[in-house]
Amino acid sequence: MNADADNIIGIIGGMGPQAGVSLLNEIIAQTKSLNDQGHLSSILISLPKHIQDRTRFLEGEVAENPAFAIVEIIVRVESIGAKTIGIACNTCHVPIIYQTITRLLIQNKSKVKLLNMPHEVLKYLRQQFPGAKKIGIMATNGTYKFGLYQNLLLSNGFNPVVPDTIFQSTVIHELIYNPQFGIKSNPDVITHKAYQLINKAFSFFEQEKVDVVILACTELSLIPVLGLDLPFTILDSSKIMAGALIREATRAEDNEKNFVKVKSNYK
Repeated sequence: MNADADNIIGIIGGMGPQAGVSLLNEIIAQTKSLNDQGHLSSILISLPKHIQDRTRFLEGEVAENPAFAIVEIIVRVESIGAKTIGIACNTCHVPIIYQTITRLLIQNKSKVKLLNMPHEVLKYLRQQFPGAKKIGIMATNGTYKFGLYQNLLLSNGFNPVVPDTIFQSTVIHELIYNPQFGIKSNPDVITHKAYQLINKAFSFFEQEKVDVVILACTELSLIPVLGLDLPFTILDSSKIMAGALIREATRAEDNEKNFVKVKSNYK
């Protein structure tokens, strides 16, 4: 086996664990193949015990930057052949974490291509929805408070729409993090209470008359939105990241035969 000749995708999971699995499943689902051998080589590494919670770090509840553990994992997965890397977590892309990751990778002389999830979402938004203006954002408190998507959208001519801090904490963040009914603690099923908060969040964005809502947390990718009758388009950051990883792994000349384009509307 010549792993050097294979552009292996590395997925850094564990944040939460099911989100990494979901990203891998999306890569498989978006790849055209009539047999096993036509699928892309991928390595999912999920070491949740070793990575501090990103939002807790950003809010000062833990001192250790999760970037250090993430870089150790990237170096490990690179050593077994991965060349194109995706981190299955949006909050990791807040600059204080992500810039530390890129700096440490340079220090380690890493040669991996690390894709930036929010940048890939922005790229997709600009390509597929050039006329969209008002963009809703559903994210963790860490991503929200540090303005990760807000700043990116503003600097590219979009109008980001987010709720006030109370709604953000008691509805959207609670939907993700609540230990009884949140998605993190119930990755196998969306609870009734979680559905209530999902509907409340979607109602907010409907009232704001947004054109698009970005699911800017990989945990939110576990919400089954297919078939929902919504007045706006849902953009799932995990689905878009999967497409970007496929694009890079297959190289430009193979894009059309190996890549099923991400649907522009998940209704």
